[in-house]
Amino acid sequence: MDADLDTVDRDALERAMQIAQRDPFRAQQLQSKLKDEAWVAVAEFATYSCQIDALSLKPWESPPCHAAEDDSDPQDKAAQHLLRGMLAAGVSRYDPDPLTALRQANRRTRSS
Repeated sequence: MDADLDTVDRDALERAMQIAQRDPFRAQQLQSKLKDEAWVAVAEFATYSCQIDALSLKPWESPPCHAAEDDSDPQDKAAQHLLRGMLAAGVSRYDPDPLTALRQANRRTRSS
């Protein structure tokens, strides 16, 4: 699975790991998970945590990394909507800070 990642997704996952590890508890948790799980799975977990924090999500809300783009009955329509916007703008579903990444992508598009 690691080899299937494109450079945009890999970069986003690496940034999520770096950001998540700023918290000592999360860093310890991630390092522990790496002993038993593949790097990609742990990085996706880090992304999930980062997106929840960046978007100030409630416990019942899903981050975009957890949403299915084409699910006709999503649990969280807001996450699905945000994911569609991210993907349309060329932003990875794994970006640790989706709204900032979207703003940057939109600025690049306008200045092109």
